[in-house]
Amino acid sequence: MKFLIVSDSHGDYNLLEKICYSNQDVDIFIHLGDYEIPEYLLNRFIFVRGNCDFLSDAPRCRDIDYEAFNIHFEHGNNIDFYNFEQYIEDKECDFFFFGHTHKKFEKRVGNTMVFNPGSLTRPRDSSKGSYLILDIKNKEEFTYIFKEIEL
Repeated sequence: MKFLIVSDSHGDYNLLEKICYSNQDVDIFIHLGDYEIPEYLLNRFIFVRGNCDFLSDAPRCRDIDYEAFNIHFEHGNNIDFYNFEQYIEDKECDFFFFGHTHKKFEKRVGNTMVFNPGSLTRPRDSSKGSYLILDIKNKEEFTYIFKEIEL
């Protein structure tokens, strides 16, 4: 199962369309919030609302369960970063995705692989926007790459 995970696009619908078009082999598109566009434009995505999505009724977090693995994702503005590892472990998931920080991140926490794709339009760790491509075979067998785009 191949995923495209994006966060913090902050109103740039054209850039979202560009990355979707250039990744047509993806099975599932996930947006981690702060999209700041009308939600009907996110029809390709499973999404959660971010702290800048003021008029959204989207959930704050979502869970996807498959036979071989499960995923939890949220924007990240409600994460307790002082107790980050415990927060992740309490979700009891195989993969955890969050955004909000505008910085790419990957780390294994206990039995969970944690990813932040960075920000598509307002990166704080580079001059290029970023998103994540994750190909999951099962919870132990997966590949990933952070893709960067010129802004």
